[in-house]
Amino acid sequence: MFVKLWMTSNVLTVASDQPIVEVERLLREHRVRRVPVVDDGKLVGIIGQEDLFRAMPSIFDPSAGQENQERTGCIKAGAIMTPAPITVDPSTPLEQAALLMRSHKFGSLPVLQDEQLVGIITETNIFDALLEIFAARKQGARIEIKIDRTPASFYAMLQVFKKCEITIFGIAVLHDYSEEHQLVTLKVQGDNLDRLIDGLWAAGLQINRMHAEAPDSES
Repeated sequence: MFVKLWMTSNVLTVASDQPIVEVERLLREHRVRRVPVVDDGKLVGIIGQEDLFRAMPSIFDPSAGQENQERTGCIKAGAIMTPAPITVDPSTPLEQAALLMRSHKFGSLPVLQDEQLVGIITETNIFDALLEIFAARKQGARIEIKIDRTPASFYAMLQVFKKCEITIFGIAVLHDYSEEHQLVTLKVQGDNLDRLIDGLWAAGLQINRMHAEAPDSES
């Protein structure tokens, strides 16, 4: 999967000369935590809630008098933004974007195409992708199967599912489960689960865990 499939395309932006009080209001109204800073169609920075918290005196801070409040109103977005942020493009693999976010402790990455801002990929987008990979909103059974690291074992497992006419909604592989084995997690649906269990054991494949799941709420 690639960033294009999961990024948010309709991106809220601000200009570097906007007062930070306006930026804070926009983030609050749109319920977002970060916003790209764009001047003349070019990405110049990004601002997060943490930047605003550092720059704006708290209403609960007794030392933040009227003078400080007025001074805050004069601060522009360009003064507190992170300039030249790390970006990705729509064809960047989603896992590469997630690795960048994890390595740099970013909550989001702007998405550029031909130097134009076309989207933003966020932690929420990554979570949505993970839910889709694991078919979390599908009703069915969740099965963990421990297999050895040879391709033959993986193909043998798939043949059992095919023979039992089991639909696979989602699949993920933990390659480094142990020195000898990998752990395959599947979300499946079908009427022959008992037959599937017998078939997996007969093929020498060890079922690590299995249980039925109710569909998650869409809210």
